[in-house]
Amino acid sequence: MMDGEERDPESNTLQQPLLKRNRTLSSNPLALVGAKVSHVESLDYEINENDLFKHDWRSRSKVQVLQYIFLKWTLAFLVGLLTGLIATFINLAAENIAGYKLLAVVHLIKKKRYVTGFAYFAGVNLILTTVAAVLCVWFAPTAAGPGIPEIKAYLNGVDTPNMFGASTLIVKIIGSIGAVSAGLDLGKEGPLVHIGSCIASLLGQGGPDNYRLKWRWLRYFNNDRDLRDIITSGASSGVCAAFRAPVGGVLFSLEEVATWWRSALLWRTFCWEKWRSGIK
Repeated sequence: MMDGEERDPESNTLQQPLLKRNRTLSSNPLALVGAKVSHVESLDYEINENDLFKHDWRSRSKVQVLQYIFLKWTLAFLVGLLTGLIATFINLAAENIAGYKLLAVVHLIKKKRYVTGFAYFAGVNLILTTVAAVLCVWFAPTAAGPGIPEIKAYLNGVDTPNMFGASTLIVKIIGSIGAVSAGLDLGKEGPLVHIGSCIASLLGQGGPDNYRLKWRWLRYFNNDRDLRDIITSGASSGVCAAFRAPVGGVLFSLEEVATWWRSALLWRTFCWEKWRSGIK
């Protein structure tokens, strides 16, 4: 057979793929059976209400049911509290760094050292921006950006790896302080939403993967549905911490990010955000 002629698909060997790479397309249409093409997986938020599931719930005692309810309220309280404390820390750190920077520039300007003041101002902003960028690139790429689109994707069933890890949380906090202190055109709403969701995920799972707690109570959150609820509370806490608006935080999760919603989650999120906003 000539090289220019089209080969018969039936005569193709098992070692050769049936689909060839199209050079005009940006994506590869070749799919290998049994190969993991992407690390992004889907989440199962639906409950299989079969006889086994109903028997499991009926076999639980009243103490176990009360433990389940108490743990949900406790975790929602801790998520709101920690998100508020971290938001306060970010505000204080960004305001103090920016304040000292401006005081130094004003001091140089009063001495009529305009070039030195400009160089100091630009240099400090460059250092702060570089620190935030290097941390995102080398240590936690998932911390780049506001984080709200990723939260929306997770709450709608897309499980992106390393999105709520401890490294992402730390880099998000430091990067937010550096970016805001440098005077970049961005705010704290998106990062705080991501920070609140990271805190909720870490509390619901018992900590990072390498240092996870083995408490029996945390077994209640060893499923996608309950973990989704606590991360929804974390996203609401982030908006509440950014604007001091508990109603706005609940409405943000209800209208913008969450697809699955329950009335019990509404009251649990609102009560603890109202308390956290009053404390702050």
